[in-house]
Amino acid sequence: MTQQILIALIVTLAAAFCVWKLMPARRRLQLLLALDAWSARRSGLAAWRQRWLKPRITRAAGIGCDGCAANDSHPHHPPR
Repeated sequence: MTQQILIALIVTLAAAFCVWKLMPARRRLQLLLALDAWSARRSGLAAWRQRWLKPRITRAAGIGCDGCAANDSHPHHPPR
């Protein structure tokens, strides 16, 4: 019986991991933000939010406009 429970747990965790990795980045960010909003209402989870959740939200959000090829952050000077 214990072996069946252990196998079911491993299969469930593997399926959840696959779903997370195959999920679009926008949906992952939305889920992380929803988890952050939920944990913000619980004072006991403040350290967990700072240590585990905040870095993942920052990574999931990407580098923003600076990473776009259309963003040219260097000013153009006309030739003299």
